[in-house]
Amino acid sequence: MDYHEISNIIKESLNLKTSPVSVKLFEKEKDAEKIFEKTDKIMHCQAIITASKGKSFYGTIAEIGCPIGAGILGLNELPEKILNGSQFNKMNVTSSQESGKALIDSVAKNQRIESIAYMPLEDSKIEPDVVVIIAKPRQIFDLIRANAYQEGKRMDNSVGGTQSLCGDIVINSIQTNEPHISFGCMGSHMATELSQDQAIIGIPISKIEEITNSLTILHKR
Repeated sequence: MDYHEISNIIKESLNLKTSPVSVKLFEKEKDAEKIFEKTDKIMHCQAIITASKGKSFYGTIAEIGCPIGAGILGLNELPEKILNGSQFNKMNVTSSQESGKALIDSVAKNQRIESIAYMPLEDSKIEPDVVVIIAKPRQIFDLIRANAYQEGKRMDNSVGGTQSLCGDIVINSIQTNEPHISFGCMGSHMATELSQDQAIIGIPISKIEEITNSLTILHKR
């Protein structure tokens, strides 16, 4: 099963209006620039929305604009005011610096990389690390059922209302090798057209064919 076929099955089964998005993390920029064109300044969450509409590109720390998201993804070091919790406290994300630190400590973080590529799943020229799908809750529900179909496995989830498309969806899905769901964060809701009736799921590439096969079976019933 190729990525074009997988994307078509997912879109048709769920009646998606936009494409699933492939996300690939590169340790070295030279490996990304051989395949993709570099984007203009953009935030990670904006990049996923843009790729879902048909565009493929990559970015480095010079292009991926959110300093917290870039740090979570491994493009740079997280600012100390984020790591010590003071910024979350200042932004009223948490009630104190201590709770701010506890929150950021719990967010999945990546090792250092140089670039990230985004592409519609059907146009994937290389194997991605994770597939991101933006959909309505009923459509996400069908993916949860597809995930459970083969082995009866429940989907564990961890969200904190911050660093959603970077930490929760991309890095956590990669590191645990399991799908994860998020409802967006303050940054993604402010910076993108993510609507109040949408949710996001990240599916590690190792799971995408199994889930797609299950989705096909369930869709016929």
